Parts: sequence; structure tokens; C-alpha cells
Amino acid sequence: MSQRGVNLRKIFKTATLFLCLIACGSAQAAVDKVTTSTVQPIKTPSEPIPPEALLDVGISPFNDGLHMTDEDDTVFPEVRYAESIYFSNQLSKTMEKSGGWGAIRVVPSTEVVMDVYITGTILQSDGETLDLEIRVFDTSGKQWLDQRHQQVVGKYTYDRRLKIAADPFQNLFTTIANNVLAVREEMSNADAVRLRQISELRFARDFSPEAFDEYIDQGDNGILSIARLPAEDDSILARVDKIRERDYLYVDTMQDYYDTFSEQMHVPYQDFRRVSYDSVVKARQLKKRANKQMLAGVAAIIAGIYGRTQASSWMQMDGATATAAAGGYALKQGLDTKQKSAEQTEQLAEMGSSLEAVIAPQVIALEDRTVTLTGTVQAQYDQWRELLHQIYQQERSLPGTEAGQSANNIN
Repeated sequence: MSQRGVNLRKIFKTATLFLCLIACGSAQAAVDKVTTSTVQPIKTPSEPIPPEALLDVGISPFNDGLHMTDEDDTVFPEVRYAESIYFSNQLSKTMEKSGGWGAIRVVPSTEVVMDVYITGTILQSDGETLDLEIRVFDTSGKQWLDQRHQQVVGKYTYDRRLKIAADPFQNLFTTIANNVLAVREEMSNADAVRLRQISELRFARDFSPEAFDEYIDQGDNGILSIARLPAEDDSILARVDKIRERDYLYVDTMQDYYDTFSEQMHVPYQDFRRVSYDSVVKARQLKKRANKQMLAGVAAIIAGIYGRTQASSWMQMDGATATAAAGGYALKQGLDTKQKSAEQTEQLAEMGSSLEAVIAPQVIALEDRTVTLTGTVQAQYDQWRELLHQIYQQERSLPGTEAGQSANNIN
């Protein structure tokens, strides 16, 4: 047999193997995972924590993870931005139920001085799978946790007839909350009080570095520790503490914004998730079917070409031609199925656009100004901190004067 004949025979065997694999695969219907989730309980402290040892927690809006997506991912930037706030707020509400913390706030960034910080990155969120990367560290810079959490839900999660009120991925947030509390449980109350003191000194150092820089040491590993404590009646520290109370006032106002944002987003977002889930599952089914059809089509075309080259009669040649034609039809079916998958993605995109209108930025009013909270929340907080610095300098240089009284009126 000629070398050309040998090569064609190899091609034919390969094509036949393709067809066998496809036939075997077609015998089993595609089954999507159906899961039922038992609600996981939120853990509480093993013993009461004294008020002075309750640590305040700051949760930054999660990183949207858009830089890690590719063109095949069905991700809408406007939805991811909303999710970055929604997920951080969900975690804060879950942690509040444990009763093991002081104030738990969603904060613009880790620049807000808190005792414990939680940051996250959204790796995947499509209604079926939620995949988050979570990092937890304290005010001294010590890392508590660096974990990845993933949960996959089934179709019954979004069945309206079941009237499930809980968030589809509530167990994921509960797991994170329980893990963070477990780290706190390993810490003594004295160490927790120490962390609170570091937070107080960090804030004071930011406003008056010349007065408080010597109270904090930073080790070679970057971890902060207390060199010594100021006197209990330190007048400068007392003044800074008043400034910090104003800072808390603004952060609490921001928390009201995040709460309102999440409440307004909840209903349309669950509808979005339901559509997204259906679209993801259907698109996956269509994609699998399309790939099988296209493989079958290519294999049949190859087999038809080989048959024509080896045919010894017109009847055999006609049969090979028919095989190739059938392969062409299967290939066309595969391409048509892929087009249907693309249409599912387009429907999801339309839903994402409608959601964007619902989750539009809010405008909130402070005592002396109106602040528009958009994607530049951090910029707003930077302006606020600058104002606090001005107030602090006024109160230090002009105590009891009209300027000082004016500054006090902001609270």
C-alpha cells in the first residue's frame, strides 16, 4: 500500500474512534447537578466577650475580579460592581449574628482604621457558582486567614414554589464568618484589648505623628506593636478620640448607604441570579451538544473523503459522498447550536443592563453637605479625612475660639 493510503487509513481510524466516542457519549443524557443545602448555623463565642475586648471589623467592598476574566466569561461590569458591595454587606450582616464582635462596618477601604479587616475577590459569580477569595488581617498587620470559598447550588435553589427566603449562597458567608470567629476564639481578651489600643494609636498618629509616632513600633516583619502607652489623661489623645468619633459618624452614614444599596438590589438581583443560573446551565448544555455535533460532523466528513479515495465502484463512491454530506449537516447543526448558546448570553446581557438602572448610585445628605456616592466612594472618604485633619488643626491651634466652635458644630 502506498504511503498516501497508509496516511488515509490512519485518518479513517481516528475518525472512526471519534464517532465511537461520540456515540457512547450520546447514550448518556447530560445531567446537571441538583443540590439541596441544609442551612448552616452561625457560631457564637464559647463564652461572653467583655465589651473592652470586642473587636471592630471593617469589610471593604470586594474586588470585582474583572481583571481575571476572559472573553468567554459572561460577566457584566455593572453587575460585578454591585456584587462587590452586596457580598461584603452580606458578610457583615452574617457576622453580626454571632455576637462576637464590636461594630461591623462595610468601609470604603482599609484606610479606615479598624481592629480587623476583611477583603475579598470575586473569582466567579454566575448564579450557579460563587467563588470568593477571602483575606483577613488585623490592625497590627498580622494575617489571620487567606482562604478560597466556593459553593455550587442546584436548580431547586431558584424554584419559586419552594419560597426559599435565604440567600442562595448564605452557607458560604456563614462559613467565612465562623472561620473568622474561630481565629478570634484562639486569642485572649488581653490580646484583643491590645489590638484596640493599636488602632487608637494608629488613628492618633495619622493626625499627630509628632506626638504619637514613638508609641508604636514596627518589626522587621512589618507587624505593629505598642512601644508604650500615653497617659490616661493625655489631652492630645482625648482630642483625637473626639475626631475619631466624628469619623465613626461618617462611616456609619456610609453603612446606611451600603445597607440601602443592598436592600434595593436584593429582589432584582435574585431575579438576575435566577436568569443567570438558567442561562449558564442551558448554555453549557448547548455548548456540549454543539461540540459533539461538530465532532461527529468532522469525523463523518473525514470518513467520507477517505471512502471516496478508496472506492472501487460508483456505488461505494456514492455511499462515501453521502457520508461526507451527512457530516456536513452535523457540522451545521453544531454551529447552529452554538448560535443558540450565544443568544442565551445576549439575553443575560439585557438583564444585566436593566439591573444597572435599579442599582444606580445613591445621594445621601450629611449635616453640612450632600454627598453623591458613586464609584468614587474612596475619593469621598479621602475628602472627609482631609476635612477631619482641618478640624483637628483648628481645635489644636484655636481652642475655645469661634473657629473651634464652628468645627465642633459638624458633629
